[in-house]
Amino acid sequence: MHKKIIHWWHGRRERFYRQNRWHLVLDISLVVLTILLTGVALRLAFYNPQIMSALGFNHYLNIDKPVDSNLSLKVDTNIGQLFVNNDEAITLEINYFNDGDVKINQVIIKPDFNSAAFKLESLTLDDFNDSQSIEGKTLILKNIEVGASGQLLLTVNWSALKEDFPRSIDWHLKVEYVGDQREASKDLVLPSVKIASDFNLKANIYFHSPQGDQLGIGPLPPIVGIPTTYWLIVKAKNSGNDLKDFVFSANLAPGVELSGEESLLAGKYSYNKEQRRLIWQIDSLEASGGDYIANFGIDFTPASNQVGKNALILTNLQYHLLDTWTNAEVLGSLDNLDSSLPADHLNRGSGVVEAE
Repeated sequence: MHKKIIHWWHGRRERFYRQNRWHLVLDISLVVLTILLTGVALRLAFYNPQIMSALGFNHYLNIDKPVDSNLSLKVDTNIGQLFVNNDEAITLEINYFNDGDVKINQVIIKPDFNSAAFKLESLTLDDFNDSQSIEGKTLILKNIEVGASGQLLLTVNWSALKEDFPRSIDWHLKVEYVGDQREASKDLVLPSVKIASDFNLKANIYFHSPQGDQLGIGPLPPIVGIPTTYWLIVKAKNSGNDLKDFVFSANLAPGVELSGEESLLAGKYSYNKEQRRLIWQIDSLEASGGDYIANFGIDFTPASNQVGKNALILTNLQYHLLDTWTNAEVLGSLDNLDSSLPADHLNRGSGVVEAE
């Protein structure tokens, strides 16, 4: 082999190099270029084996698989609530899946509100294990193996810092994870959650008003066979969103009749004699609130079988309305009202029926 190379060298020198030195320069340049290209190919093979695979050089370089690993975490979220009441917690469902090819050592998950009008108060986690924890206002997951998945129910407690806060919560989820001595992160936009209006309804029976004025007429405590007139006062309070189609209704108990006196600051009323049902209706309640009050005079004539008892005055108190912002129907009920007058500070407990 050595003699062949020497013979080849002498042959080229006699034919080319003695006649023109440029042939020698050209051959030397080609050898140097070949060495350089071979070095570049080897560096590419170790830096990014996929390139050599695409060029079909795996067979010569003996490369079977990529050197780099894939750090990846798939995260999906779901919120079952389209709206919440003010300060009502939000339940956030988090589904995760390690779809990479390395173990994830730690995941840090934190909800974050877009508006400074809201404050994240605390997080709680249902059915957690040793690899899951809450640290401050952050959810921590540890040791997620390749192909492992899980589902979490995260309760997000929040509060509004301003009275005129936006009527929807816009927020996102920050996710940071570490594995194979590398870090990755993602920012997930969460569905907006609307905030329901603050609505409150109260209904009470009075003989004297909260200010001490006498409203009722007749004996107190009530006496069998003698009418006692009370006043039913119903107050609807609203703040937050516009409401509409408000309806309050209640049944008059035996021995109870409308006196024919009423005072309405809003809406209209009707009475179904067959069902003995009183109905108060308001077409709309403004977001800023207002005086939504209805007063009704009620005559109660006790019977002998009610002696020694607090007699029922109104039963089956129901209400419903529509929140125009959340498009949600609000339904509710109130406790039955009797002659014990629990809201009447001057006559509370003076409702036990006495004999003639």
